Amino acid sequence: MSFSRTSLGNLDLNLLSALVVLVEEKSTVRAARRLHLAQSTVSGVLAKLRETLGDELLVRNGRALEPTTKALELVRLTKPHLEALSAAVGTTLDFDPALHTREFHLGCTDAVAFSILPSLTQTLRTHAPACNLIVRIGDYRTLPDMLAAGQITTAIGYMRENLPATAKMKVLRNAGWVVLRDARQPPVTDLDDFCVRPHAIVTPRGDLCGFVDDQLQALGRSRRVAIGLSNFALLLAVLPGNDMIATVPDFIAEKLASIGHLEIDPCPVEIPPVRNLMTWSVVADSDPAQQWFRTQVSSAFVEPSQ
Repeated sequence: MSFSRTSLGNLDLNLLSALVVLVEEKSTVRAARRLHLAQSTVSGVLAKLRETLGDELLVRNGRALEPTTKALELVRLTKPHLEALSAAVGTTLDFDPALHTREFHLGCTDAVAFSILPSLTQTLRTHAPACNLIVRIGDYRTLPDMLAAGQITTAIGYMRENLPATAKMKVLRNAGWVVLRDARQPPVTDLDDFCVRPHAIVTPRGDLCGFVDDQLQALGRSRRVAIGLSNFALLLAVLPGNDMIATVPDFIAEKLASIGHLEIDPCPVEIPPVRNLMTWSVVADSDPAQQWFRTQVSSAFVEPSQ
């Protein structure tokens, strides 16, 4: 791909950064949100890019804007350099949370959101009143993609080995498993009692099988899963007032129990703890504002002993 000297003279970094966002979002509306600009401004930027580069760059396909081959190649070549430049510039910027305005983009599981948002929101309102927080809910399948696409700069939750190659990470909490039940139901006493009771289970897809069932199978046991849910908050609608129980990570059990008249019992099945990571884009690694934000997130979501 080559450009004339005139084209390069008219092509500034803001236009290139906007092109990256437009290609990733395939929408001037969503791109405008990420760039904190009016949609009309983003449309004007796209028009300028088309004129400068002599290519349509994004072509209407139904409700989406599909990138042309030239747009995809330009983003592939320039995005790594833009990220490196952003990281380098970030090391020279100061950040005073009491004075500066920033927007933080956090991705997390719904369980983590329940656990950290009360504390994190209070911290932002008290110490960074001009800063905004955008939270996107995902899981081990979707959070790495959000991070790679630049839709979030920090992610927290249970994740596997599919993180972006440039992502950095830190283990925040190894969550043990406990049993959650209606406060009016008797405690779970042992494994036999556990297997006899009806269960609610939470998985990303709302399946009827999970970690617990793998461990029970190894013991030659099984349980009756009566309902599958895709969101931990739904346990507040399911457990109160009936005899179902749910086996969940300790941190979300603590939060739900404080809200919904639920009690926590030890889990009679030995299940490996869930490793919850904080991972972030290398672009945000040296940014003082992002460093401050990650510190607040870490403080809101740590092991009980810490």
